[in-house]
Amino acid sequence: MRQHQAQGLHRMFRAHATHLVSVLAAPSAPASNAFTLALAAELSRQGWRVWLVEREPGAISQALGCRPLLPWRASLPLVQQVILAGDYGLIHAPGGMAGDATLAAAARESRGCDFLLFDGGRFSQEEAPLDPRMAQSVIVLLGVHDAEAGYALVKALQAARSPARLVLMGDAAESISRTHAHFTKRPMDGSPTAGIVCQIGNTRPETSSDTLTIAPNLTSVVSRIMQNDQPKVAHGGSGKGAEEVYER
Repeated sequence: MRQHQAQGLHRMFRAHATHLVSVLAAPSAPASNAFTLALAAELSRQGWRVWLVEREPGAISQALGCRPLLPWRASLPLVQQVILAGDYGLIHAPGGMAGDATLAAAARESRGCDFLLFDGGRFSQEEAPLDPRMAQSVIVLLGVHDAEAGYALVKALQAARSPARLVLMGDAAESISRTHAHFTKRPMDGSPTAGIVCQIGNTRPETSSDTLTIAPNLTSVVSRIMQNDQPKVAHGGSGKGAEEVYER
């Protein structure tokens, strides 16, 4: 009860800010939808209101036992298009980009959720279904063979001066962080408490060689998302903004 009361006060003082989060899976990583649903469950357990965005038809809706009929349309109020699915709202947006700017703006305007969580599906070394313009937390799931694809995503976001912040998870996370540190001349954080995730784009990159066992990672992932504090950027608040993301 205390935790839910604290979350209620937190939401009040944040003026209904909406955190924007996308989950992407590299070619050899587990599918993104299982982690997306696990993360949604953890956020809901902590008292946050979560709306899920389904890019690939059936990836999320089948697991929640529902069948959306029509894709979302920007011309209609978003709250009329959100399907109630258990503890979450579900938005069916096949083919859209993770972090879609128009959909994110509609969610913020509706004030119906604390977290807009995109199941982004897979990316490759050549292409990622991600809107680089959006200030958001991007959770990148990596398999043992995904160092090149993961680093390509990091470089592409840097080149685009994207305000997105990455949380790299899985077997290739440490390799990508070392490569990033080498080419940007930024020392790695050697703290033994760096923990379970690898995060590139904040003041200190953090590394871990942990594999993608979902349950132990969720608390740390939520903590990193909250540290990212993206709503200040998304709402035009007093945060440091995109310049904080990739220091030069």
